[in-house]
Amino acid sequence: MDRFFFHLHDRVGLLEDHEGINCATLVEARARAIDTARDVMIGELRKGCLNLAWYILITDERGDVAAQVPFREAVTLSGVTEEQN
Repeated sequence: MDRFFFHLHDRVGLLEDHEGINCATLVEARARAIDTARDVMIGELRKGCLNLAWYILITDERGDVAAQVPFREAVTLSGVTEEQN
């Protein structure tokens, strides 16, 4: 198992993950990032806001970028036209 770190970016600031999570594969790490993004969005929606520009940067133990998961990939939007998006 590899340890992956999930850093939350809002395009201005960074919330670093200093603990990380062991995952068998990068696919599993991406799935966890999507779950994390959804959890963050739930909290934001309870406050009445949502920023789909946020993303989670997944890095490995060396600090190398393994993947980037935009919040937009964690949800399917419906009832919104491209102009409203």
